[in-house]
Amino acid sequence: MGEYFTTDLWSSRDWLRDATAWIDDNLERRGVTRIPTSPRQPRLRPWSTLLVVDTDHGRVWFKACAPQQRAEVPVLDALTDVAPDLVPTLWSADAERGWLLVPDQGPTLRDVADAQNITGHLSAVLRRYARAQRASVKAVDAMAAAGVPTLRPCDLVQEWTSEGLSAEATPALRDAAARLDAVGLPTTVQHDDLHAGNVFVADAASASMHDSRIFDWGDTYLGNPLCSLLIPLRGPSYHFDLPADPERDARMVRAYLACWSDVASSAELSKVLPDALLLARVGRIIGWRRALANATDAQKRQWSDHPMQWVKEVVAAVRSARRR
Repeated sequence: MGEYFTTDLWSSRDWLRDATAWIDDNLERRGVTRIPTSPRQPRLRPWSTLLVVDTDHGRVWFKACAPQQRAEVPVLDALTDVAPDLVPTLWSADAERGWLLVPDQGPTLRDVADAQNITGHLSAVLRRYARAQRASVKAVDAMAAAGVPTLRPCDLVQEWTSEGLSAEATPALRDAAARLDAVGLPTTVQHDDLHAGNVFVADAASASMHDSRIFDWGDTYLGNPLCSLLIPLRGPSYHFDLPADPERDARMVRAYLACWSDVASSAELSKVLPDALLLARVGRIIGWRRALANATDAQKRQWSDHPMQWVKEVVAAVRSARRR
């Protein structure tokens, strides 16, 4: 991960030629032929780029991850072993280069849901996701050995202090980490960006979640499972312009917590949920800094406000709790 790299590489003809040759080689092994007018590059971000590949067997997607995001490959490998029905089908992968090749998995939940049904659909996704987390416990050591970051509650506090962020918030973060650890949840995979745009829906006609699959694991770390709720609880407002709604949040939380009822009661988990959401914001700061580690100057100008917004949220949340 210490190699010299900037995302300008992904705009070069040499890189596109190499990526296309790798795609062709892996398609050929499956008896699939690329249509010559592809691939196309619809998206290039500081953390990854996508190529759309049209073939005689339908559409295929290629993804290249920046060095700090390459843990996505071992995460998908591990989850394919322990929870194969919850992640996309993986045709080929190159862990060293962070390359992935997957067949088209259908529309995303964001494409097919609306303001009226998003809460129910996300609740169903959270139940499936919690299953994947429970299954991931047996693969945590292997993922850590393969380079997936480990950010337990105490690690998140350490990162906050080592980055020299607001000392005002540090005592509250330490207390939150202690309360969260005391509940006894295991360390699991933590997607860290679980929203409707990162969920494939197999049956677009009914928008059924029974075979939904979660993708885009580039921000993943190994940590407290409750931290995963930060992003999905914001999803209905962020993607569907719905106002804040405690009852909606409670419904989604209940769906998720049910999977952990044998470890701790819903009352215990609900009590420490604010602690998890506070610490999850620190995880987002770390995730953004990883994502922008190889950004060009122009990309840094475009995206650098995001980690600072999370810093401000941590401080604001600590101050708000202190006033209560």
